[in-house]
Amino acid sequence: MKVILERSLENLGDKDEIVEVSDGYARNFLIPKKLALQATPSKIKWWKEKKKVIQQKREKEKFRAIKIQEKLKEAELVIEMDVGEEGKLFGSVTTQDVAQQIKRKFNLEIDHRKIILDEPIRVIGIRKVSLKLHPEVEILLQVEVRKKVKNEK
Repeated sequence: MKVILERSLENLGDKDEIVEVSDGYARNFLIPKKLALQATPSKIKWWKEKKKVIQQKREKEKFRAIKIQEKLKEAELVIEMDVGEEGKLFGSVTTQDVAQQIKRKFNLEIDHRKIILDEPIRVIGIRKVSLKLHPEVEILLQVEVRKKVKNEK
């Protein structure tokens, strides 16, 4: 029996793949546990349409990511923080801080989970930060952490 997998299964295949399995395995295990759908002609047609829509969505996301990459290509971010002795920050610069600075400077909404920091930045200086905008689109940003200047009157 042919089935459409609803989720990736280790010894069977990936999500949305059509695979051939024994009738008993499909009826007694895969279909009742909602791991697969029986691949009838109407469901195969639905599956192909769904796959086309998903592909179009991925292409739009990639196009958007490339546009953002072009906008941020030569960008340098400056983040000002309160600094203690020896150049150590009070707190640290996190992915949320970088995302907020991108929004302020470029008016771009970037999900902070797409910003890759090996560890939070805890000292002043310049660091390279990676933005994984799409599985195929990544950019390195230069982030400079400076001491916050206090206005005295």
